Order: sequence, then C-alpha cells, then structure tokens
Amino acid sequence: MPRVSVNILTKNRAELLKKALASVLMQSFKDFQIVVVDDGSTDNTEATLQNLKIENLKIVSHRQSSGITKSRQEALEKSEGEYIAILDDDDEWLDKDKLKKQLDYFEQHPKAVLVGGGIKTKNEDFKLKSQSDIQIRQTMLFRNNFYTSTIMFKKSAAMQAGGFIIDGADLAEDYDLWLRLGNLGEMANLNELFAAYRVSDYNKLRYKEFLKKQLALVKREKNNYNGAWLAALILNIRLLG
Repeated sequence: MPRVSVNILTKNRAELLKKALASVLMQSFKDFQIVVVDDGSTDNTEATLQNLKIENLKIVSHRQSSGITKSRQEALEKSEGEYIAILDDDDEWLDKDKLKKQLDYFEQHPKAVLVGGGIKTKNEDFKLKSQSDIQIRQTMLFRNNFYTSTIMFKKSAAMQAGGFIIDGADLAEDYDLWLRLGNLGEMANLNELFAAYRVSDYNKLRYKEFLKKQLALVKREKNNYNGAWLAALILNIRLLG
C-alpha cells in the first residue's frame, strides 16, 4: 500500500498533463501512486497516459464528462494511500521535496488533517495564505485559505467528513471539504513554494454561482468558524453588485 496517493483530474489537456505528471515523478519521496481521472477527454489524453508507462499509475476513464466534484470523489475513493495530495492537470509542483515536507509535518503534528503551501502564478512570484491553524480559522469563511494543487490531507479524515459532496453547483468542492476537515483536526500552510499555479477565470455568471455556494457554506459552518455574520454580509453585498 502506498503512503501517498496523488490525485489528478484531467480533460483535454494532454500536453499540460504531461508536465504535471513529470513534476510528480521528480519528487524525492517515492512511495506514492498516481490516480488520474480522465473526465471525458476528446484529445489524445488516453494515448498519452498509456505511452508514458508510469509505474503505480491508476487510470479512471469517463466516456462522458461527470464533472469536477464527482471526479474528485472517484479519485479519492480509488486511492490506496494514507494521505492524498491533489495536483490539477494545468499546474506543476516546483519543489522536489514537496511530499516529503508535508509528510514530515504530519508526523510532527499528529492532530493535523490538512496541509498546504505557497504558489507561483504567472504574474506574481510567491503567494501564501494564512499559515497557522488559528489564522486559518479566523479567515476561512471569508476565503478559501488553500491552493488546491499544494494540499495534502489524511484520507481517513476526508472519508469521515463525507468526501467531496456532489451538488448542482459543481464548484468550490475543495473549499467545502476543507471546511469539514477543519472540524476534525488542525490545518496549516507551510511557508514553502510548492506549485506553479494557473488562476481560474470565472465569467460573471459562474462567479455569482461561486458566491452563492460560499454563502451556503458560511451558513452551514457559522458555529464552527469565526466571522460568519460579517462574511455573510460581504457575500450578500457582492451578490447584489
């Protein structure tokens, strides 16, 4: 059984996927499997995955797209590792010791359930959100404090929390799970540059759907995190804008 399962979702990004996979294979920590969910690609993704001949690679192929949330949950369920690391297909890990550093943190902090880190974007050198568990909890209802392609979490905790919940929105599924994980243990962001990150660009309609989902999460988690009333007020004002 591998110590870590790396979850990658992909759709019609064969060339970017190869770069993402290469960054995983460069990791100094080697006890991992890679679980790739191909969510209905119509390019050469399937052939690319077969030709790479990667050991400990599990491929789940959808003939038709199932959406992000369902695909993330499927990757989680198919994973055999004690820990799950997520890498989106258009991102890359920059630190060859990324997995090792996070595993070391978990070993030193047994109450931890979720650990992330910093990113590099096209226009910025380094971005890092709140680091300590206390800081994260103070602002978690105002924003997602984790960059998805940097995180590692305990699979057992994620399954206990209910995994990625499928709903009509099919967005903010990661933020949703992080909030529920935070109810089971401690969270942290390491002051490390872990990933090159492509920022999502929502259109106006999609952005409003995201705000509605965030508002629903704030209402659900109002008794578990700080600042719910203020976060809800801000979100309602943005929805009116």
